Amino acid sequence: MRAALEVLARQRGGVAALQLAGGPHPVLRPAAVLQPDRGQRIGLDAPDWDGQQKFPEVHVLATPSREETREYLALARRAGGRVFFCAENRLGADGWRKKLKPLDSFSQHHCRLMELDPESLPEQGDPLALRLPYPEADFISCPGLFSWDRFDPGSQLLLEFLPAHLSGRGADLGCGPGLLARQLLKRGCAQLDLVDVDQRAVRAAQANCEHDQRCRGLWLDLVKEKPPGGYDWVTLNPPFHGSGQEDRALGLAMLGRAASALRKSGILWMVANQHLPYQEALALLNLQLLEVRQQRGYKLFQCQKNA
Repeated sequence: MRAALEVLARQRGGVAALQLAGGPHPVLRPAAVLQPDRGQRIGLDAPDWDGQQKFPEVHVLATPSREETREYLALARRAGGRVFFCAENRLGADGWRKKLKPLDSFSQHHCRLMELDPESLPEQGDPLALRLPYPEADFISCPGLFSWDRFDPGSQLLLEFLPAHLSGRGADLGCGPGLLARQLLKRGCAQLDLVDVDQRAVRAAQANCEHDQRCRGLWLDLVKEKPPGGYDWVTLNPPFHGSGQEDRALGLAMLGRAASALRKSGILWMVANQHLPYQEALALLNLQLLEVRQQRGYKLFQCQKNA
């Protein structure tokens, strides 16, 4: 559990507030929430904020993206009431304190909880809004998504590693804004599932794939939830950071889901930073390594699920 949630719970527990970018905690009882991360959302026993209702108190948690955090703060300004903002030191708490000039500030557990003057917060911003990351872009995305404003170099290497033709049913696990997915569609697959833990990523991927009828968007937390099975192939560029910290268990969990989702003799194509220990896990997941390459700090794997 995030330290910022613990600090927020100790200081503001029991208050019926709007919670932005937060997560579940036994002491916190949010009246409404806005949280596009599926893993955090499924643990929150509260309705989604309708964007119109006002609240006497708003709780905001910092995210690893400063631009995304700024947009959550803009929503807090519009939601009314007292605003409490909590950030871990590793996410730039002191920088936020200097920038926001809080009415009050409290430090605990390597975090800082700040009460902010709503009038000092940004007037414009919406963390759910998809937009062009730069004027010349040919895709939409939003801050907070992995590699939100460019084609990730690992995914580019994975694309070069893939065969020229892909048949049958496939899935892009951790699809992000769909820049790899729209290239996969050009290679002839019959169906492609776009799977991501972030609801905004699923929406962006579907839009960037021009709502192709072969695509299906699935908002899933692959650590906790299973994707559909029976895929002929899966592509995977697994994350290894959670809430801004390295967490290798995330990638290993997604690798396990990818293996279980393949049909017998199905193929997994995967890219990962070369220092991560995925190769050792393949045999334990009933995956036979067919090919491995090392390029520019990455490892690329082609694996087949044993019959």
